[in-house]
Amino acid sequence: MIRAGPVGSKVAGYSEVEWNEKGRTMISNIYVSYSKNLITSIQFGYLEKGVLVLSKKFGPSDGHNLRVVTLKQDEYVTGLTGVLALSLGIKILTFHTNLGKHGPIGILDGDYADDPTIEIDPAIHDRCEFDGFFGSYNGSNLSSIGMYVNPTARSDEVVKSETFPQATPCSSLQQKSFAVFCQNFR
Repeated sequence: MIRAGPVGSKVAGYSEVEWNEKGRTMISNIYVSYSKNLITSIQFGYLEKGVLVLSKKFGPSDGHNLRVVTLKQDEYVTGLTGVLALSLGIKILTFHTNLGKHGPIGILDGDYADDPTIEIDPAIHDRCEFDGFFGSYNGSNLSSIGMYVNPTARSDEVVKSETFPQATPCSSLQQKSFAVFCQNFR
């Protein structure tokens, strides 16, 4: 299991709460709340036994804009991109999937070209490689978001295998308590 990211970081001077949605992979909806400056909260909808189950909401969202990302049944998350509002939090989010992109989400006021952009692209090619999200938030906004990735071997990957001669100890050749090994080249 790999933690990819995060986009953003804990904000200095704020009490931060870390959150974790590890192992929750069958995402059907992503609910993103945002103000005029920052992404304020995120919440996930999962399909469990055919029923929509909502995660806890991570961050405040009262009175803010809401954008709902609805994933198709054969669609899964493969990465994300975030534009940071310097040391305040995340300004804009884009979710990457096997079928395209959802976003940018946030207020696009045109003045974010100089703001730092972080892209998480862990090269996910199969639904089973995505293993959930993690992040942090404070009383004002979503501070960070990253992904759990469970890499798997692919059938199109070539693995090189080499066979080496077996090494055997030579009992007649010992020097200062170190065993010297001879190669048996049959």
